[in-house]
Amino acid sequence: METQSTEKKDIRPIVLKNGIFVVGHPRSGTSLACQLLQSAGVGFPSDFGGDDYNKSGYFELETGKELEKKLIDKAMTEENVLELNKIVARLNDGAGLTGLKIVHVPALFFFRHIAKDKKMRVVFIFRNPADVRSSMFKRGISQFKLSWFDNNNALVAAHENIPKSIVISYEALIAGRPGIRRAFKKIGFQVDMGVIRREEQTQKNSRIVLTADEQRLYKVLKRLERESCR
Repeated sequence: METQSTEKKDIRPIVLKNGIFVVGHPRSGTSLACQLLQSAGVGFPSDFGGDDYNKSGYFELETGKELEKKLIDKAMTEENVLELNKIVARLNDGAGLTGLKIVHVPALFFFRHIAKDKKMRVVFIFRNPADVRSSMFKRGISQFKLSWFDNNNALVAAHENIPKSIVISYEALIAGRPGIRRAFKKIGFQVDMGVIRREEQTQKNSRIVLTADEQRLYKVLKRLERESCR
């Protein structure tokens, strides 16, 4: 009697040809950074329009956001590779430069592993953790899969391992500081600072109490920002 072959199809990740990413914890200014890159010609496929919290939109894919969580939990399973391939194909095949926003920072490492010649450009965004937490509470979000500390610790590690990356704060973006243009130029983009609307700032100077570790990490991030903006 003939038996059917039970061999599984060998599913391999698609090579990422030209990755452009905006990466940071939620409510840290990632959407604002996407707006700046959009002004420089980068397109961001998105499933979410604007609202009272992000008037210009969220610049993120629902499938991408869900995949980030799955990659962190289970790494490159067959199912996750298939979903990753769909997103990478969308980035590779987009008309012009296409970017992706990531809010679960450790998930970025999976895209880095499949990037052609490890060539990818990343804008890392951070924000005062007190204002982040206050902004999240305002939205009714008390929990996120990764804490501010864990997400931004991963941000530091990713920046150390991705040469074409910059670290910028939400505070610098919203203030339109001159060093921002210099930072974006380092990774090949001429941005229009005129897209920034200071009146859309959602939270500032929160008095929420921070841990000592959060305060120390925030100082590290500020130092990395100064290096990026020189």
